[in-house]
Amino acid sequence: MRQLAFFIFSFFLVQTTFSQTGTISGKVTDAQSGEALPFCNVFINNSTISTTTDLDGAYTLSEVPVGDFDMGFSFMGYEAVQKSASVKPGAQLTVNVSLVSLDQELSDVEIKAKRDRSWERELRKFKNYFLGTDDLAAKSEITNPWVIDFPEDNSNNNFKAEAIQPIEIENSALGYKLTFDLKQFQYTSQFHIIAGATRFEEMEALDPNTKSNWESNRLDTYLKSPANMFRAMIENQHNQEGFYLYGDKAGGSESRNLRSDVFANELGNSIVEYKPDNLVQAGRRPGEYKLFLKGRIEIHYEKGYSNVNTYRDAPYPISWLEVNGNYVYVNANGMVLNEKDVTFSGDMDKRKVSSMLPFDYRPNLSDRLQRQMVKDAGSLQEKVYLHTDRDYYYTGEPVFFKAYFRYANPEFKRELSKILHVELISAERDVVLQKKYKIENGLAVGEFYLPDSLSQNEYYIRAYTNWNRNYGPDSYFVKTLPVLSPFERILSTEKPNDEQGDIKVVFHSDQEAYGKRERVKVDIELKDREGRPVAANLSASVRDTYYATLYPTAISALNSFNFVNVPDHITPDKFSYPLETTWNVDGTFSNDKGKGVSTPFTVFLNNFEGSFDLESDKDGSFKLEEMDFYGPMDFSFMALDKKGKGFGEFKLVEKLNPPFFVPSHLRMPAVSKTSTSIFDYSLEKEEVVQLEQVEVATGRESASSNAVYGRADHVVRGENLNRNGTVIDLLMSLKAQVPGMSVTTTQEIRIRGGALSSNLSMEPLVMIDGSVMPSGPGVLAANNVATVNPNDIDRIEVVSRTSSMMGDLGRNGIIAIYLKKGISSSPMLLGGSPGMSSMVIEGFGMPSNYVPFDYDTAEEFPEKDERVTLYWNPYMVTESSSGKTSIEFFTNDTNSPKYLVIEGLDIEGKPVRGTFLISSKQED
Repeated sequence: MRQLAFFIFSFFLVQTTFSQTGTISGKVTDAQSGEALPFCNVFINNSTISTTTDLDGAYTLSEVPVGDFDMGFSFMGYEAVQKSASVKPGAQLTVNVSLVSLDQELSDVEIKAKRDRSWERELRKFKNYFLGTDDLAAKSEITNPWVIDFPEDNSNNNFKAEAIQPIEIENSALGYKLTFDLKQFQYTSQFHIIAGATRFEEMEALDPNTKSNWESNRLDTYLKSPANMFRAMIENQHNQEGFYLYGDKAGGSESRNLRSDVFANELGNSIVEYKPDNLVQAGRRPGEYKLFLKGRIEIHYEKGYSNVNTYRDAPYPISWLEVNGNYVYVNANGMVLNEKDVTFSGDMDKRKVSSMLPFDYRPNLSDRLQRQMVKDAGSLQEKVYLHTDRDYYYTGEPVFFKAYFRYANPEFKRELSKILHVELISAERDVVLQKKYKIENGLAVGEFYLPDSLSQNEYYIRAYTNWNRNYGPDSYFVKTLPVLSPFERILSTEKPNDEQGDIKVVFHSDQEAYGKRERVKVDIELKDREGRPVAANLSASVRDTYYATLYPTAISALNSFNFVNVPDHITPDKFSYPLETTWNVDGTFSNDKGKGVSTPFTVFLNNFEGSFDLESDKDGSFKLEEMDFYGPMDFSFMALDKKGKGFGEFKLVEKLNPPFFVPSHLRMPAVSKTSTSIFDYSLEKEEVVQLEQVEVATGRESASSNAVYGRADHVVRGENLNRNGTVIDLLMSLKAQVPGMSVTTTQEIRIRGGALSSNLSMEPLVMIDGSVMPSGPGVLAANNVATVNPNDIDRIEVVSRTSSMMGDLGRNGIIAIYLKKGISSSPMLLGGSPGMSSMVIEGFGMPSNYVPFDYDTAEEFPEKDERVTLYWNPYMVTESSSGKTSIEFFTNDTNSPKYLVIEGLDIEGKPVRGTFLISSKQED
């Protein structure tokens, strides 16, 4: 964090300020002789308002905006001078100045002769500190660097510089020439000071395209500046301008370093919205304001993207602001009047001279500030598109996706839906699987597993919000999602459609072709039709084309964001389906006679881990409001009569899914059956292994013959396990009785050779009393075993072969734990108590947690790398200044090309799509 002693930082004015002006005139003379100094530069500091003195040393600055300013006076061979001036409406102010000549004036040739390599190294540091390190700085050049000098005792911890003449800068990104009279420059790890006076001069554009780029860059620089934020706060428009303020929650984490990297999880826990009643107050003088900003303020600028992400689900520039004394004093234009009290860190701290705009820069904000948000049915539309990591899958595999929302009016993004419904639907129109996911900032990231019991090929994935239902089926997202067994193949000779839209996606790989298990790096750049960089929120997937054959699909980001035509007579008040901004569950209570009545009752969560009280209405209806949890949770309801006995029955009201219609443009690919598995394992191989490796540690009669995985290869009874220590002690005793089982130093379990499954794990699947436990990156099998009290274990059945019945999840075997009779890992409150109604409610789906396999850091390598999805990243962004990003991943064990797909939306909501086929080296 650095102290903002950046005296040139506040330089913005908006158009409304220029309605009242004044005039400044005077004369510039030599301090010693009193003679007039013609052609002396006179300017309002940090502005384009400037002039030169005439032959008599006289000058006039007309139409100077009202306010307090610093005036700059500079003349070759004389010390530059700054004078304060206060301009009132219609006033004619006189400011006379006498300049002192320099004791010794060196020519440019003499100055250049004194510069050596040590000076050049110092100059490179100075440019980074003075101009900055972003893309604006890269397009800015100091044209007379020889005027800059450095003290001999300079160090990185206390870097200083001085200039014997004004520094001249050409900023070809913003189209300005700057003359900077440097008065003080110091850069330390705690603060930086850049003090002086700056004169701006507009550069002349060589062509209309260059001028358009300058205007675009200037507006972009202004919109994300502190001045625009402060100005918008005064007008209570900072949220509309994209600035959202948050503060540390009382009693929450003292340091942001202790927070998680998911903003949705932190909001309301460690951080809360900053909305004080007294945010804007009258200042010390008319036309000034003071902003109450107490504590550390976290600033999210949601109209931009940044590659430096504090949170995975907040891919925009984030800054922090702390104010000494709790008040920022500003004028009506957002100019800070107490700069030394203001401390910025994060994105807003990165800006230096290259991002300066003159304070008389006039952004065109009239449309933004005066636009009325008409809430008609057409403007309230939201359209969702799902980018999945692949176009088809195998049974038991995970499906990774990112949902993008496009809004008819982006200003309504925060007011519209916060819950996305995702469904897997069969060709018979049966809903096989349904999940709901949180929508954050117009995005949702998630995953779900395909049941291994799917028996056909033709499935569809549908996504929608409850609000979409008001606009009919055309507003839903629907895509084919074929699901195959390893003995089935997609038949297609057509290539996928690789067209791009208005935004061009350019790919550059670090090699022409790649071998097996080799690192791949691809640089990605987004440009618009004029070749300008594009800021976008993206997701990237890479699939292997042997396991996932390419074929044309009718759905992509380019054609899936069209809104529905809404007739003028349709208004939102006629809609039947309300907005879902929170998740509520409806239920009913009926007495022992089956009649709905009003009664108080208690809701217990997860075996009495928590509880709360509710009451049904006169019809027996009740509502569980603002539910917010992930995965399944056990709920038990109990009502007591006057005698304290449980009575009645509770039911949850099931919400009906919308009817399913297959869009006419969707076509399922042809599928053929084969006698061999596309993966190394197959049913034929499993049968042979099973017969050869049947080995029972204890009585076979204990095994569950009707288990979904069939007969176990090893059965270990509870009394033969070490159940008095840690989970490692338990596993080690199990290892001693299961041939081939091993436990690594990182507590990873291996019970067969080990092959990388689709969820990037080489560990066995853990089941408890027939229930499949979570698996995937970051979830160890040992963690699942540790959820059971070892003394409750009746037996452990181990399947050391690949279990085809469990799909890809069973590729590395199974550890099935069975508890003693009467003990269950499922809720204890599943009935049996009079008046107790128990049920499981499925919460929000988990965000995607894909972790690419890294051969450089992995402790163990798979025998056979059969990954289908090689890379999935739903958290990619490109910045407006560069339009660039990159990905890295490792190839698998096939010689097939790898197919990279980039999809998303740019900062203006335009769709982005690009594809790239990565070649593989062919073996001799």
